[in-house]
Amino acid sequence: MFRDFRIETERLILRAFTLDDLIPFHAILSREEVMRYLPENVRSLEEVEHILDFVTDCYSRNTPDNIVKFTVAVIDKATGHLIGWAGLGPLEFAPGRIELYYGLAEARWGKGLAPEAARGVLDFGFRSLCLPEIVAVVNPENNASVRVLEKLGIRCREVVRGLQADQAFYEGFLLYSLTRQEYEGPAGADHTCSDEPCRNGDQM
Repeated sequence: MFRDFRIETERLILRAFTLDDLIPFHAILSREEVMRYLPENVRSLEEVEHILDFVTDCYSRNTPDNIVKFTVAVIDKATGHLIGWAGLGPLEFAPGRIELYYGLAEARWGKGLAPEAARGVLDFGFRSLCLPEIVAVVNPENNASVRVLEKLGIRCREVVRGLQADQAFYEGFLLYSLTRQEYEGPAGADHTCSDEPCRNGDQM
């Protein structure tokens, strides 16, 4: 299910990473703008190699009931080039909840590809893994990522507060979530977030 993962969307192929993705993946993770809102700094080639070792090892460790980390490559269907990543994994400051995450090379921003990739992973999480809920966290200054979550129908629930010192990076982030019932219901993935208090930085 995980090691052989492959789905196609209109413009993308989402597939399991391999060690052959090292050079193009490093080209993405070594860009400051790509890493701007992430807890990690730009990555060296050696660091990306370790990331891929971990990601590919997790494919055999993941189960539907225990997602250790499930990260997939986002491939441009027209060119076959690696253009980003997306995945599901335990939320760092609340590991009992499963987080949706994604990222794209700068050249592919603003083309609607991030929500297309994220929707593929979201659908897999709900329909194949039967997850009861999927969450996401985003820096409120990251307007592009906020728009992605809104397009997916993931709802802004609260502002993250009161974290331990080692998790302080996420303090003030917006916490979004969507249940499987909401995803599959009448409004489903077409629901858009309209939580203005959350946008304004107030506790929900």
